[in-house]
Amino acid sequence: MKRGSFLYYWIAHSSISLAGVVYLMVLTTFMYQESGSAFIAALFPLFNAVARFLAGFTAPLVMEKFSFSKLLVRLQVMKVLLLTTLVIIFPYISSQVYILCIFILLIAFTEGWGNPLIQSMVPRMVAPDRLVKANSSLSVTSQSLQIAGYTFTGFVVIRFGHMPTLIISCLLVWLSVICLWIAVRSMKEKEPAGGGQEKPSWEVIREGWLYLWRIPTLRLITMMDMIEGAAGAIWVGAITLVFVNEVLHQGEAWWGFINASYYIGAIAGGLLTLLISSFIQKNLIACMAAGSAVFSLLTLWYGLNSIPVMALILCIAMGPAYQLRDVAQQTAFQSAVDHQMLPKVYASRDILISTITSISMAASGLIADTLGIRMVYIAGSVCIAISAGLSFMILKLQKNAITTLAAEATDSPLS
Repeated sequence: MKRGSFLYYWIAHSSISLAGVVYLMVLTTFMYQESGSAFIAALFPLFNAVARFLAGFTAPLVMEKFSFSKLLVRLQVMKVLLLTTLVIIFPYISSQVYILCIFILLIAFTEGWGNPLIQSMVPRMVAPDRLVKANSSLSVTSQSLQIAGYTFTGFVVIRFGHMPTLIISCLLVWLSVICLWIAVRSMKEKEPAGGGQEKPSWEVIREGWLYLWRIPTLRLITMMDMIEGAAGAIWVGAITLVFVNEVLHQGEAWWGFINASYYIGAIAGGLLTLLISSFIQKNLIACMAAGSAVFSLLTLWYGLNSIPVMALILCIAMGPAYQLRDVAQQTAFQSAVDHQMLPKVYASRDILISTITSISMAASGLIADTLGIRMVYIAGSVCIAISAGLSFMILKLQKNAITTLAAEATDSPLS
């Protein structure tokens, strides 16, 4: 595909990332200010998560009916039309929380169906030997925009109000729709546009799950993602705040410092992976294992540490290790799946990870209350270490496969 097409995809991906942060913060703060209830404010992310979960199950059925390009663009158009309608009628329904929740559910469904398609575009657009570079550039941009979004959205809401800020989110989504439409125009699809032999609904739904289970490498990478999703709960805001107060003995300002340090490290890590993308591309599994192992050790050190400045340094150091693991893992996943099957596999994978992450958030709170906050980070480091162990298993599988192929070539009468 032409280089310019990836540029349009990159703009669309960046716009979606920033728009998501702005949309989340605007509606969460608005619902809290209107109701004065943390429970009501929590309904927004809760409904969003439930709708995406349900959409993940039904996504394969939707994908079976339309071609990749048509469905991708149509879902984004549906999303932006819903968001535009919400912006137009927002002044009239702002006091009706249940109507807001209906819009939240509908928009979340379009995201739940559309996100696996958007995630699947990279290997369709980029040559296999440039996947790491593409994933690294997307990661750096996404992390940077998330920092900017979380940092400045609150200020914009206070300065200009909820309505103008929501309009900004809507304009960003419109930009993403235009750029995605331009990007997919030059994509050459081999799949039929909803034609061919009809499959039973249950068979369509379970295709992605069977794909995840039957391919050993894919199965192990998915298990790694699930374990790391469970470990990721240690960075939930409430857990970090308790750690800052009880272990570091600092105020809420240091909560912000910790988060900022982690994002700075993530951006630095993204730039590093971009710099050494050729090396990572040739050593995907080894880089995945190394990144997980280092990230595990740094997390353990962080959990046992009581010095505030050291905590900031460790957070920054975690960024390169995390990005090395994440970019290598993402690329290995994309490389292990056929392009046409990738959206369904992503939909199944997202269901598993979101479920595990939700459960682990509750488990982390329980561990913190019963065993102490340090045990949360120790448990997280153990999970990441187990994930690193699985990556070494993938490395062993690769070596065995190479050995088998070499033996077959030696035994061949043509050799």
